[in-house]
Amino acid sequence: MTLEDQVDAEKARALQEPGPGWRQWFLQNALRWYYALGVLIVDIQIIVFWFELGSVVGLGLSLAGALYLEFLLYRYLWYRPHPEAMRYKAFRRTWFRPTEYGRWTPEADLVRTGISLPSPDEGPNPKEFL
Repeated sequence: MTLEDQVDAEKARALQEPGPGWRQWFLQNALRWYYALGVLIVDIQIIVFWFELGSVVGLGLSLAGALYLEFLLYRYLWYRPHPEAMRYKAFRRTWFRPTEYGRWTPEADLVRTGISLPSPDEGPNPKEFL
């Protein structure tokens, strides 16, 4: 098989299954890095602000609040439950879990399109195969 045949075969496979679009890829994968960079910048600004004022209490309280809000935003956008995690019958919001699935995750895309996700009780037990 020549190099040209390999390239043609790769092109044909890429046209059959193109994968995620740019928007989906950016929201689900790339934006996480920009979010982490933004969190780092905001936290450093908070530390520098309170360090210049000389208030340890203000530093601790505002940094704790900022970290909590950043954590909640990350969970709201990109939370993906573990596949083997037991799902409850009804989802309940808690202080650390604002949504059942992150807004920009493949699971949320499936739920928005109306496809129900399989529960862990359905199907074969993966532990039985090894």
